[in-house]
Amino acid sequence: MDRGKRKPIKRKMRTSVLLISVISLLILTLAASIAMLYIRARSKKALISQTEQNLKNTVAERADLVDSKLTRYAEKVTTFADYIHKLYSDPDAVKKVNVPPLSAENKGILVLQPNKISEDIKDEDIADEKALLGNLDMIFYPVFTENEDVITTIYFATESGLLMAYDRQSDIKPDACFNALETNWYKMAKESGTTSFTDVYLDSFDRGLTITCVAPFYKADGTFAGVVGMDILIEDLYKSTITMDLEGDSYAFLVDKKGNVISPEMEEQTLSQEEGIDANVLNKILSGVTGVSLSSKRIYFAYSTVPSTGWKFCIRNPEEVVLAPVSDMNQGIVTAMLTFMAVFFISILAILIYSKRFAESVTRPIIALGEDAKEISGGNLEHRAVAEANDEIGDLALDFNKMAEELTEYIENLTRVTAEKERIGAELNVATQIQADMLPRIYPAFPQFSEFDIYATMDPAKEVGGDFYDFFLVDQDHLGLVMADVSGKGVPAALFMVIAKTLIKNRAQMGGTPSEILGFVNDQLCDGNEAQLFVTVWFAILDIHTGKGIAANAGHEHPVVKRAGGEYELIVYRHSPAVATLEGLKFKQHEFELNPGDTLFVYTDGVPEATNAEQELFGTDRMLASLNRTPDADLKQLLKNVREDIDGFVKDAPQFDDITMLGLIYNGKQE
Repeated sequence: MDRGKRKPIKRKMRTSVLLISVISLLILTLAASIAMLYIRARSKKALISQTEQNLKNTVAERADLVDSKLTRYAEKVTTFADYIHKLYSDPDAVKKVNVPPLSAENKGILVLQPNKISEDIKDEDIADEKALLGNLDMIFYPVFTENEDVITTIYFATESGLLMAYDRQSDIKPDACFNALETNWYKMAKESGTTSFTDVYLDSFDRGLTITCVAPFYKADGTFAGVVGMDILIEDLYKSTITMDLEGDSYAFLVDKKGNVISPEMEEQTLSQEEGIDANVLNKILSGVTGVSLSSKRIYFAYSTVPSTGWKFCIRNPEEVVLAPVSDMNQGIVTAMLTFMAVFFISILAILIYSKRFAESVTRPIIALGEDAKEISGGNLEHRAVAEANDEIGDLALDFNKMAEELTEYIENLTRVTAEKERIGAELNVATQIQADMLPRIYPAFPQFSEFDIYATMDPAKEVGGDFYDFFLVDQDHLGLVMADVSGKGVPAALFMVIAKTLIKNRAQMGGTPSEILGFVNDQLCDGNEAQLFVTVWFAILDIHTGKGIAANAGHEHPVVKRAGGEYELIVYRHSPAVATLEGLKFKQHEFELNPGDTLFVYTDGVPEATNAEQELFGTDRMLASLNRTPDADLKQLLKNVREDIDGFVKDAPQFDDITMLGLIYNGKQE
């Protein structure tokens, strides 16, 4: 290279900066002018279309939000009714609770507050029922405390005359009796037989507009027993779901299915009286569709239906609010075009003046910094660059120094963190192996017995899981079968699983029925269960010579049976509560019989609840279809078919739950 003809970098930089700047400014100005003219021509139509779509999406999402919130409350009330039914069905299975009388001194305390519908009802006539239903405190408490910003009261009334409320407002309740059986909410739930919402009404205790979710409950023989209800203040519902930050005179509101505007300020007004509405828009809102309409009074109304109540969620948006950006945009376009022209000429002048000085000021510290970079990149982390200029180049020099310091520290930290991760990974691998080793994995499991074949698998969602299966000889004539699922995931669930598995097997080998064994295990697990974990269990004891067995199902999935020559079918029956939920529980059991050629299949909820990317569940129908695809396959292939179909269904969606399966083919007694 001829150094005499070499062009200095500062000259190149000055020429390049000038040329690039002028071309860039020309292109930018031209492009911006064309774009702004195009935007000006299309902005109004596009903005209105986009605004209408946004409004439509917003009301649909808000209506879904209101519906999902009300639906969750309905599910809670349904759960209350189901639990009361269980209490009536087996009153001896739970302890009786002493419920203190109604007292204003309980103000601010979350407590059950008893009453009755009439002075003619004697306290001793409802004493047993009050003590039984006092157990509702433990299921009311978490629901009330989690939703106290909206729920004001949970209460129930029975046909026998018992009335109990659950809230913190005992001071506003009268001492006199209240005949709840004659109220609209009680009659509505009794007549409909389903969980439903009342119309909006003014609360009796001056707390504001209220809606009540009610559900009937029944005794063990199916006789109607009473109604449980939950009050929701409209004002609180507005705060949590309806209130929105909208511009200008825009606002959101609810309309009930009768066409009345639901206002937390308790103003009585029909939808036809809403400001700016006309008959056309009124009919569209009440039709139940989701849409956006412009009234003759130049007001936009967006509307969508809340399915659970039939309400309509609406947003009122004046046209001037929607079109305000258009006027601002037109003025802004003119201003921007003039500004672009002025900036263009000023920029050219500034570039001519400062390009030379800029090139010189940039190249000198860059050269010095390059030398420093070579030194540091060569491995000399003790070297420090000199910041010659108080600008970005100077900052870069300081950053080089900081990088050298942090790189030194990073190398030290990386060494330490890598060692820690390797230790944790090794411990998790050991825990995974220990859990796997606790489950039977050697097949054939009982080669000395030809009466049956058995095979099982467990795939945890994390390194360790809460599912487990087990099969063991209770004695030389009986086989114990266990399929269980601990609530929760990870290490806590795995520890609870170890305890539960050990207790079940050890107690079973001491003798007893499945019901007795689960009762013992339940009491042991309840003792000191501060984490409030529980386990669903399907446990059976099978006579391997006759095929007769006894099974108990503690809140677990329904088993599947294939009779010889037939197809796999779901065996559905009433379950007992899960183990470790309540001390002193009695577990139901039933007899069954397997004939030669019959196959039993049990599993955890990770199979039917496997979820794909569209949030669809695999479900029991797909599970049965997988089993019946090759119903006569051996057990290993049978379980493999189900797992392959699950993987094909969920595809790349993550596995959120453990997947555990067990199959048993009964061959019968062999000569």
